[in-house]
Amino acid sequence: MIRRIIPIVANTLLILSGTNAASDEANSSSLAFELAKTTLDRIMAPPQALSDVDKENDKNNSVGEKTQSEANGNGATEETNDKQQPTKEDETKMEAEDKNLSYDGSDLIEWINNNGGYIHPNARIGLDPTGQYRGVFVKNVEEEGGTSEGIEEGDTVARIPWDLIIKPKNYSDSTYWSCEALHEIHRQFLLGDESPYAPYVNYLKNQPRGRIPAEWTDAGKQLLQTIQSKNGQDDESSNALPPKGNLKSFEETWIEECKGEDTPLARAAYYQFTSRDEDTLMVPFYDMHNHSNDPKKLNTISAKPKRKGKPFYLRTIRDIAPGEQIFISYNRCNACWFDETYKDCTSYSHYGTPQLFDIFGFVEEFPQMWSFEMNVGDEDHAEWDDLKFCLEKRDDDGPLLVTFGDNYSPYPDDEVPHMGNVQYLSNHLVRLTELESSLKEDSKMMESMPKYEWDMAWTYHQAVMTSISAAMLASGLDDEWDEEDGEDEDRIIVDEEDSSDDSEPVEDEEDSSDDSEPAEEKKKEEVKPRMKGQAGLEEL
Repeated sequence: MIRRIIPIVANTLLILSGTNAASDEANSSSLAFELAKTTLDRIMAPPQALSDVDKENDKNNSVGEKTQSEANGNGATEETNDKQQPTKEDETKMEAEDKNLSYDGSDLIEWINNNGGYIHPNARIGLDPTGQYRGVFVKNVEEEGGTSEGIEEGDTVARIPWDLIIKPKNYSDSTYWSCEALHEIHRQFLLGDESPYAPYVNYLKNQPRGRIPAEWTDAGKQLLQTIQSKNGQDDESSNALPPKGNLKSFEETWIEECKGEDTPLARAAYYQFTSRDEDTLMVPFYDMHNHSNDPKKLNTISAKPKRKGKPFYLRTIRDIAPGEQIFISYNRCNACWFDETYKDCTSYSHYGTPQLFDIFGFVEEFPQMWSFEMNVGDEDHAEWDDLKFCLEKRDDDGPLLVTFGDNYSPYPDDEVPHMGNVQYLSNHLVRLTELESSLKEDSKMMESMPKYEWDMAWTYHQAVMTSISAAMLASGLDDEWDEEDGEDEDRIIVDEEDSSDDSEPVEDEEDSSDDSEPAEEKKKEEVKPRMKGQAGLEEL
């Protein structure tokens, strides 16, 4: 893999003055790289102190949004459709009616413990100490049952018996999704209080709606598609930004492929499953944990059953202190995984950052994995290429580290971008800059959708601009475009260090498989060789 460090430099000289200035960037290759540098400087700049007016505005804008369901995590939702979509006016009401607002999970934990399962006595479900979001935490010493030891490395956080897991009848640990699994969760939703999983099912049915892009209002979806492409289309055959073609997943997957019914309850079941499943399993308590791939935060590893009848395990990979949040990874097998031990994974959890946003409705913090599928040919001859890279920050104030390729790349040295890749990124960067200038202060458009959708769309817009800018600056091609620009040698540094984590995998029961188990043949089939860089690419 090729790694490059991009220090974040403040006080850039280039200042955009609106749409015309952004358009001029397209006419100058060197200015496109300056735009990338300016974008990173602006987005990654340290936060400034708010004025009293700003503080009051921020306070007013945050009403009704402080307690998002599993913010930054499994933000699953209840039903919404074209006839019954949330509006800006009822968003605060929806939050107020969130029946899980102060949910502590005691009934669910009791149900698990009384039916052959185990939840660590030092674990609790609830809001974080600031009241900003829900998740699973280690109890503080002053809480009932809390100890000064917290939860120690190697401890079992949860053991969920087979009989408490919602699963398809024809279970296989190598099956990563099925219509049968979708129909089973829908059937349990229909049973409601009569379901053998009632404590879990009722929790799922009470989740707030409208947090996943596929459930957004038409206005919110259109804004997101406008961010992805200048013509507002995100189909898989287009040159749009990722993620592509998933805003109609309910219709295409549940209605057309699985022959399901289109009812409010069916939509609720579908989106709860797609945003919470562990392949074909719905595992209570486990899916209430928030996500992080930050090596400093991620503190557990899971193991799903190898065969029917066996339990699901969640264990710690290090000591977790009192008050600390217990994190899981929603895409532990992602192609940029920092621990080389998990290079070959058995779980279908290798989504990149755009796919996590698409499925769960949030933009993950660093590290991030990006993949841009693009047509680098011309109108007469399509030539598709896939540029993959990882972004990470080793400390909060440190530089971005860009790694081209990933752990599955068959020819890592050929993963570096070529001129066609950079041209594609440059065109989108200019377009996104113009879009921000022309639409972000559009109050009429803002009022046409819930504030959550507006905010999350622009959060994703910013994340895409960051990734594009970082890839352009790390490409080493700015000198190819403008031989007289010599500043980049100080801005981009080749990093030869290995980014693997020192933590060791936890061995699990004989009949439960964690993600460290090799699946070499499966992964070889999934690898899609990239195009090699064009002749003349500088050696890195």
